[in-house]
Amino acid sequence: MKPINYLLVLMFAMVTFVSCDTYGDYEQEFAPIYPLSGQYYVKVLDENNEELVISTTKDDDESYNVYGTYMYLYNTADNDKDKLWIKLPNTSLFKQGILGKISCNVEELTFNGTAGNMVADGTTPVGEFTVTSGKVTLESVTTPTNGKADGIEVKYTLEGKTYTIKGFRRTGWDDDETWVEPVTTPDDTSGSQP
Repeated sequence: MKPINYLLVLMFAMVTFVSCDTYGDYEQEFAPIYPLSGQYYVKVLDENNEELVISTTKDDDESYNVYGTYMYLYNTADNDKDKLWIKLPNTSLFKQGILGKISCNVEELTFNGTAGNMVADGTTPVGEFTVTSGKVTLESVTTPTNGKADGIEVKYTLEGKTYTIKGFRRTGWDDDETWVEPVTTPDDTSGSQP
């Protein structure tokens, strides 16, 4: 065999041995407030237990009221084990959003507290909100696609009115986010869901 062939075989063998290095599994790290932290798909109910319209959307010639939105729980910059940020964004129709840092108990999966509401610009508090009770229940909700997800229920007071948030940890499946209802038009009085 020619020396060039020996060299090619030697290089192939070296590449094979180098590429066979194995590494251990990486350890996944979680925020100190996990499993509270996450993105939740929720609906908001007023004091009369009526669902609030978050926004409207148009599909072809039909308009729909959208009742679902996202709510976020996330850790603080200091990685506190007893505090979290809660965010429920405002929309053009929904002005009851909240953003602030409140207390939490990770072992009991609960959170509550009063904070300055920074929902307008994220830095300047405008008024206050109070979360009187917040609770995450692990794998307690059957989603519309028949999967299991963590449930969440939050009661909060803003500007003298109490609201209830109910929902589940976001699954990423579009079919789980179905809280829409058609706006009834004069020629369509069925009001049925799409």
